[in-house]
Amino acid sequence: MRFSDLAAMSFSGLWRRRLRTSLTILAVVIGATLIALVISLGNGLQSFIVDQFGLMVPQDSLTVSTVERAFSGRGGPHEITVTEVEIPQPFTQQDVARIRATPGVERVDFAMATPALYISPQDSERKFSLLATTGPDYEVSLRQLVAGGYFAEAASGQCLIAYDYLDAFGWADAESALGQQVIITVGKLNPYDRDTNQYSFTVVGVIQSTLNAAEVLIPMADAQEMARYYQDNPRLYTEEQPGFLLKVKVTDATIIDRVARDIEALGFFTITPGEILDEINSVFSVIQIGLSAFGVIALVVAAIGIVNTLLMAIHERTREIGVMKAVGATKGTVRLMFTMEGAALGFLGGAVGVGLGYVLGQLLNIIGSQTFLSGFPNFQMSVFPLWLIFGIIALTTAISLVAALYPANRAAQLDPVEALRYE
Repeated sequence: MRFSDLAAMSFSGLWRRRLRTSLTILAVVIGATLIALVISLGNGLQSFIVDQFGLMVPQDSLTVSTVERAFSGRGGPHEITVTEVEIPQPFTQQDVARIRATPGVERVDFAMATPALYISPQDSERKFSLLATTGPDYEVSLRQLVAGGYFAEAASGQCLIAYDYLDAFGWADAESALGQQVIITVGKLNPYDRDTNQYSFTVVGVIQSTLNAAEVLIPMADAQEMARYYQDNPRLYTEEQPGFLLKVKVTDATIIDRVARDIEALGFFTITPGEILDEINSVFSVIQIGLSAFGVIALVVAAIGIVNTLLMAIHERTREIGVMKAVGATKGTVRLMFTMEGAALGFLGGAVGVGLGYVLGQLLNIIGSQTFLSGFPNFQMSVFPLWLIFGIIALTTAISLVAALYPANRAAQLDPVEALRYE
């Protein structure tokens, strides 16, 4: 018997009991839709986080520390040695010189903390929280601006502000924010010292909406002054006192891992953007697997339904199977026919489920872009890569095919004489 004839007989057998077949397919559809939607939402969020990471962290720079505990989230538990419990030592001028001399290093900058109490628009008593950040020009230029431009690396008294401050400060739009003055107030590290100092900045650019909605980006010279005031240390972030963290830019992003190994050979600890991204992706992988389990459970329930559907079909078509065997059909032919029926249920359910998941995902994208995600025009909640479509259809087909093996084998074992006598 030709394969096309077997396929036609399989679909004909399913079509005889439309309601039962439809309900069985529906169970597969539910599972496939859940898996497709969950994974697509995970892909969308993961893509968004990675894109946001790329807007803040250059791919050709790494962070260097004198202590491994600065990157304590990496690697899991390990035994602490005596040297690790000693007071961490900051970088020295000689340390910085050795790192600068490492082949492939283009420049070394201080990784500065920029403490601040609050920010206020000029001539206003209102106070707002902020995350004051700074960095070299190659890092600042990663920010996407909706208005204005970047300040020069050697600038002072200029800043970039997050888009969300426009509404907070009562400014009409991004263009009207340019040239406005803001005041950042800084206190002291010593809680018993109640002195504060104010630093005035002119807004030269507005950063497009990001996850860091309270970012105020200031020049490195101003960040140094603020940090020195905060710690009451005029020598902080100089060659004499570089601090505990350094930012190292390499000449080419492709050699960043090699440079990191060379710096670690000097006795320091490093973390690269690739390592951070690996951790982000691993977290999302675990989340997606966990959420996809609900869809897999639904598919297992659907597989049980497929077994029941095929067993009932065999019961109803016993005489038909007997006739087929009487005219020469082999056990393999009968087994293949019912296996194809099971696979067809999984294929149809998977195809419909993926299509439904895609439609629901696009609806979420439209709703999100017009409501709660309007500030992130490039964020797609649901992302359907091509592999997801074919992968889910293959998964549902495979599960259904496995579920069909027992009923198909049972049909193949029917005695033709007894089957023809069956009423």
